[in-house]
Amino acid sequence: EEEEEEEKKKKEETEEVARQKTDLDRKQTRESQETGKRGRSTTVNKQRRPTKKSTTEERQRKMTLALERQEQDMARFKDEARRKMEQEKREQEYKNAVKQQEHRTRETVGQKARAAVEKLGTHTLNIPDDPLDDQVGDDEPNEKVMERRLSVVAQRSTKSKERAEAATKWLDRQIRTLIAQIQLHGKTNKDGKTEATFGILFSETENIFEALSGLLITARKHKVVAYDGEILFQGRDESVTITLLKTEIQDSTLETYTYRQFRISSVSQPRKGKGFKASSQQSANAKCHACGKTVYPMEFVSANDLPMHKTCFKCTECNCKLTTSNYAALNNKFYCKTHYESNYKKRGSYAFDD
Repeated sequence: EEEEEEEKKKKEETEEVARQKTDLDRKQTRESQETGKRGRSTTVNKQRRPTKKSTTEERQRKMTLALERQEQDMARFKDEARRKMEQEKREQEYKNAVKQQEHRTRETVGQKARAAVEKLGTHTLNIPDDPLDDQVGDDEPNEKVMERRLSVVAQRSTKSKERAEAATKWLDRQIRTLIAQIQLHGKTNKDGKTEATFGILFSETENIFEALSGLLITARKHKVVAYDGEILFQGRDESVTITLLKTEIQDSTLETYTYRQFRISSVSQPRKGKGFKASSQQSANAKCHACGKTVYPMEFVSANDLPMHKTCFKCTECNCKLTTSNYAALNNKFYCKTHYESNYKKRGSYAFDD
């Protein structure tokens, strides 16, 4: 047993010595590896560490590159600025050339328009006799007659034919004068066409055209002008733009115009067998009884021998629109039949206008 214990102790001591030796070897190996890494790192750092001379050269090189980039940026900026100035200069020259061309065109058009106005003259109010004056008698022409061509009207008699020919020439003259006036007082739009507002045209041609709205309808029917709306009224439609589509028209024949177009383009003449006062007021451009402004043919209505605008002919009580067939008048005041009767019933007399 003692021998076995001694052998066991020797074996344990041998294993302990071997284990310590193994641990020592591992420790030495680890230390040598760490020492090698530090050595390699130190060597790399020594290789990468720049000298004082190389640092100065690198700094100078960077400064040189920065200066070169700055010079390139400055040159590019100057080049862009020069190109931009040249482009602006070319655009300004183009705008000036366009303005000069527009000015020359406007001057040319204005000269032609003035020459046309001088050639046509301003005495365009000499309206020819109505082609139907010797035929219609006491009655106004009906719708069927109004839509007839002047050539049909001219077949009634030799006198009607002469008047129809005179009316055709007069309408041509009116439309040519209208073209000249639009060119004279209008402006050129983006499409190169001349346009003018109704308000300006009305004020400038007040003493030239007797029925401008009717003449515009006739001109639009024959594609001489274009505008929005149908009948244009002073005050309401002054901002409406009238665009000129044709600068010249050919001489018309009796087939060109209808009797309606002649009538709406001229002042209605006193009819045979009819009262003269209303027609004379309409021809004289009388003042409206309600608003005091001038009443033109397209807006004219007469009630109780007083001239008024159609829009001003209203009931004193309710302001409803009146017509010549449904109104009542008392001391130059106008009422609808409803309020006229109700006021009479309340007062018991015709003193309710006080």
